Amino acid sequence: MEQVRLAVVGVGAMGATHAELVHACPACALVGVCDTDPTREVVAARLGVPFYTSAEALIGEAKPSGAIIATPTGEHAVTAMACMQRSVHVLIEKPIASTMAQAEDILRTAHASGTRVLVGYHRRHNALIRETRELVRGGRIGRIVGVSVLWSALKPDDYYRVGWRRERPAGGPTLINLVHDLDSLRFICGEITEVYAHTRSAVRRLDVEDSASIALEFENGAVGTVLASDACPSPWSYEGTSGENPALFHADRSCYHFLGTSGALAFPELDLWRYPDGAPRGWQHPLERVRIDVVRNDPLRAQLEHFCRVVEGVEAPVVDAETGARSLAVALAVLESAREGRPIDPRCL
Repeated sequence: MEQVRLAVVGVGAMGATHAELVHACPACALVGVCDTDPTREVVAARLGVPFYTSAEALIGEAKPSGAIIATPTGEHAVTAMACMQRSVHVLIEKPIASTMAQAEDILRTAHASGTRVLVGYHRRHNALIRETRELVRGGRIGRIVGVSVLWSALKPDDYYRVGWRRERPAGGPTLINLVHDLDSLRFICGEITEVYAHTRSAVRRLDVEDSASIALEFENGAVGTVLASDACPSPWSYEGTSGENPALFHADRSCYHFLGTSGALAFPELDLWRYPDGAPRGWQHPLERVRIDVVRNDPLRAQLEHFCRVVEGVEAPVVDAETGARSLAVALAVLESAREGRPIDPRCL
């Protein structure tokens, strides 16, 4: 089959990773990269592709069929629309945008242009996340009652030297990191119908939060909590426990715990705790632990291969623009709840 012609817009750390994956993938061809920072031409030189400083020039000259957008979040909408208006399908890094108005602009443009949008919640392509969804939704722990998420890591000081990361509307761990976890909870447990959050900026004293405590309610009646900080060292975060990113410290721990009427599940270790079949139930009786084995994969590569099929029209996006907008709404509900001191229904944003 003919390779899918792809380009990458924005080649900072994440964009450069995408460009390298495209360059190495047999299903597609990297036809160019773009960044407004001319020093990032080194990425293009390393991969042997043309470098552009505007998306319009890249589209006009390189003629990609699809584009991966890895610009700062606040620029996602304008960049995506520039691509879609030229009939270029897009993979937009998460979150889809920094505001619901921008997300709606993307939805309207996609509909008007007939282009397809995939939002980069690559964890939905992770074999561990997919197995967890099957276990929870398949009833292995009975009816889901609750979920607890612990996310804590110490970002180095130079992380926040990048201006947009420490400023509203796109900065802070809720929109940079936790939006991934909130999307995963939607994928595994179902729609989130209420958010009640408290946030603090007590450690770094930036305009954006560094810590958050979030209470969640799900459409199916389950409840959940998220305790998060990007200013405290710990082994408990998705990034630290999943081993997904080899550049980060990895610890064999679990950071999500799912509770059901018949058992419990720890993620990503995938320890399933239940009473043995036919055994008496109750806290005085022993539980058995079963480790669920999963063949691990590279979710970013799996997402890229899926995007190629989306561009070709063979598959519908796993995370389309509407789904990506719903996950953005949950993250924005966290910030609005903390600001207003009341519960927020993300479906109303």
